[in-house]
Amino acid sequence: MGNDTSGHGIGAKQRAATRDTYRRRTVLKGATTGATIGALSVAGCLGGGNGGPVLRVINSAYQQQEDEYRAIFDEFEEEHDCEVEYTRSDFASAPSEAAQAQAGGNPYDLLMLASPGNNVFGVQEGLYQPINDLIEDMGAEDHWREEFLVQIDGDYYFAPNTGTVSTLIYREDLFNEYDAPMPPFESWDEYHTAAETMTDEDENLYGSPVFLGSNHFHGILPLSLLHGRGGSVINTDDEVVYDSEETVEMLEFMQDLNEFSPQAAHGADIPEMRPPLYQGTYAMTWYSTNVIPYDIEQYNPDLTGDVQVAPIPAYDSSYEPVARLTGLGHGLGAESEHPELAKDLLREITSFEGVMRLMTAQPASHVPAIHGILEEDDLWETDVMQDYEEHYRDLVDIADEYGRVVAVEENEGHINPVTGQAVAETHVISSVQDVILEDEDPQDAAEHWADEIREDYADQLND
Repeated sequence: MGNDTSGHGIGAKQRAATRDTYRRRTVLKGATTGATIGALSVAGCLGGGNGGPVLRVINSAYQQQEDEYRAIFDEFEEEHDCEVEYTRSDFASAPSEAAQAQAGGNPYDLLMLASPGNNVFGVQEGLYQPINDLIEDMGAEDHWREEFLVQIDGDYYFAPNTGTVSTLIYREDLFNEYDAPMPPFESWDEYHTAAETMTDEDENLYGSPVFLGSNHFHGILPLSLLHGRGGSVINTDDEVVYDSEETVEMLEFMQDLNEFSPQAAHGADIPEMRPPLYQGTYAMTWYSTNVIPYDIEQYNPDLTGDVQVAPIPAYDSSYEPVARLTGLGHGLGAESEHPELAKDLLREITSFEGVMRLMTAQPASHVPAIHGILEEDDLWETDVMQDYEEHYRDLVDIADEYGRVVAVEENEGHINPVTGQAVAETHVISSVQDVILEDEDPQDAAEHWADEIREDYADQLND
């Protein structure tokens, strides 16, 4: 979880189930594997039925993990003689839905608002309460991987379980065919050379699509490039520095990459960012959650072993790549009516057993937020892992070496006052749109959007 999930499902049916509240046992009796189960939604939940406490949970799980959450919730109901009402919400609506529920006197007990930025925004809006006791009881950094365990103003608000990492995805077979520089790239120059080499318009092949949609997710590539040049949107003194030389160079590079992108990519929605890679139109693309095994099965089964991942490159060898992590996990609702029971459920889904269940429900797609999972034999025994072990280990290595929850700590170790908002890439992608679509000078675009950020977040920056 902690993913950007507006339309990120696997296949059209799964993408259609973008927001549903489940009576979970009714769903489990009526649903079949791979079916869209949102149509079976009814209000509330069916656990217990004896007037016991009701826990309300909201998250944005992918299909396979969603099913496993429901199974965990069923077992929790039986053990604790309670009911668990589960709402699955998409990225765009999750924060407002949680806020409206709390304002209406029907607050959620556990919340995971689709992305780290949304989660931190929820803290700022008073939707969460600290869970310091739970984090300490479960072992803090002895249980969780350090990069996932974030404090805000000295308090823990989230208990992570799994996360995702943004990467380049590339067709190794096509790179070999065209004798192009093979990822991982050592520099932007090498990235540019590969994109140019891999562009063959006569064959409808393009080296590097440039996505210009207005969802925050479309800004991941340019923001990652900016970080890999040593730049940022806001520095550790909470000053907007987007009008920097580093930003200008990033915008110029995006302008150059656009020469090797089909124009159709400009308007691609999130679900449309991956299929052309498997269909032979893109030599490489980029994405967050690792759904390569499922994409190959759906779009081109012959590509098993030929689709690989690499970090989005840094400017040159004097800088390190920054791989955008998600996955702050669930937190405790500020107005939970059953906080201790809710924390018991939170312990279940962030325990070793709980994380293992979620990881094996959708193999090779997420990285674990706790220690020990990768050493567990059961993780590697699924058919998917047997086929994609080397690929998945590359993904985990990228998360380990370069991963950072930039929507929370754009500058490592520093929580920005506009976390999840300005640094959630919306302003960044707007500046790229202006440079490519409006032919604005990169320096002018950097200055323009730095001023927009200062204006839009003046209250937070001046606190």
